[in-house]
Formats: sequence, C-alpha cells, structure tokens
Amino acid sequence: MWSWGAKPKIGMSEGSVNQGRILRNLMRLMDVTCGHSFYEVLPRGVQVWLPDRGKGIYPDLIVVAGEPLLHNGQDDRVLNPCVMFEILANPTPGYSSEAATLPERESIFRYCRAIPYLQSYIFVHQTEPRVEQFYRAEENLWGMTAQTGLDTVVELAITDARLPMMDIYDRVDFSLLV
Repeated sequence: MWSWGAKPKIGMSEGSVNQGRILRNLMRLMDVTCGHSFYEVLPRGVQVWLPDRGKGIYPDLIVVAGEPLLHNGQDDRVLNPCVMFEILANPTPGYSSEAATLPERESIFRYCRAIPYLQSYIFVHQTEPRVEQFYRAEENLWGMTAQTGLDTVVELAITDARLPMMDIYDRVDFSLLV
C-alpha cells in the first residue's frame, strides 16, 4: 500500500496479515530472482523520490538496477527504481480496478510513469489471486497484463523472472477480511 510523506512510525499498524504474507513472499521470490545479479531488492521503508512532485512515496517493494541513485545524497531517497510493487488494500485511494484503460487510472502511478528507469509497476491484490503489471512498452507507452488464479505465472522482463502466483500467495487466507 502506497504512502506519501513521512515514514510509518514504529509500532503503527499499517497492513494486514495477508499483506505481510504477500510482502514476505514477494521479497523471497525477488531475492532469489535478483540474487548476485545487477538488480537489488529493497523493502518498504525506502522512499522513491519524485523530483517533479517534490516528495517521495513508499512502495511496498522496489527493485533497482545497479547502484541506487540517491536524491541529494540522502540514503533513504532512491531515484532509479526499475520495478515497483504495491500490495492493494481495500480501499486504495486513486485505484480503480474498473477503469478500462491505463490513462483512466488515477493514482500515484501517473507520477511514477515519468521515472525514466521504471520498467514495471505491479499491483498485487490481497483479496483475490490477481496481479496487474503495467510495463513500459516504449519510452512513453505503457502496456498492461493481468494474471488471475493460483495456477498462473507473473513474468518480469528483468532477469527473465517468473513469479508463480501460488508462491506469491503462499499462506494467504482469502477468507480473512482486509
């Protein structure tokens, strides 16, 4: 779940058990995928700085290619994410799964698309096994794929990553209320 501004306070409840499980699973999968490669996985708490907005956001998980580029040398403000994950909670401000086309989706993604390094922006639902991946098809053109069901696989362009939905949703209990 995205958050603007200050870091979440220690001890402050911010997510559900399912969100924590999904985040743990994604971290594990991405660590294995990116381990000893050009890519580095960074968990929630590292800010992606949006210079055009003059503020940062806190994605649930980011992947950077090479060394993190830092805004004004501040080690908690990264400028070069190539993949960002958001685990959707209900409701997530600005997100509408009913929006028919990418330009209709109003959210922080509108600002993130301007990040020149960003290649994939991924929404992971926690109330059903559904992952929506927006990917940069060309410099100013974005496409979208959606995977539903535990028997499907999310494919990322980086290091030919294949993330089985069964592994993303390991131990997630869809009967729990979000």
